[in-house]
Amino acid sequence: MGQFIGFFYMFCLIFSYFQKYASKLLFYQSLAFFFKSIHYFLLGGLSGALTSIISFIRNLFFTKGKSKFLIVLFIIIYVVIGIITFTDLFSLLPVLATIFYSFFVYIKNPKYLRLSSLCTSFIWLSYNIYLISYAGILTQLILIAANVLAMLKLDKKD
Repeated sequence: MGQFIGFFYMFCLIFSYFQKYASKLLFYQSLAFFFKSIHYFLLGGLSGALTSIISFIRNLFFTKGKSKFLIVLFIIIYVVIGIITFTDLFSLLPVLATIFYSFFVYIKNPKYLRLSSLCTSFIWLSYNIYLISYAGILTQLILIAANVLAMLKLDKKD
């Protein structure tokens, strides 16, 4: 059942990138994070489940606007999750990825946003391999490929 729910996460996330408006993009990403949290919980990935549910809440807040205070607050929550759920180094991967993403959310330069997204995708890929999450592995491979293609096309040095 956990693997099946993971594919709902994947489809919602991919669908989110086809939204014209930021509010709809964040809504579908929030929905993806909701399914992702259930997916990881059922696979035994507590740190992934908790960071995903907090990311679901974070995105709901961000549909109303971003603030430095909220970013710092969510980073603190992620650190607490990392402390509470620590079992091994793999349990820290979701925490590291979400903190990294939260830190770079304010960067206005698309080149650096793509680079940070690529880094977080590799972190999530490692976690998904560790949990044997088929949907998670496929999702991250798709995101990595799309990101690399975008970087090659858009971030060329002139």
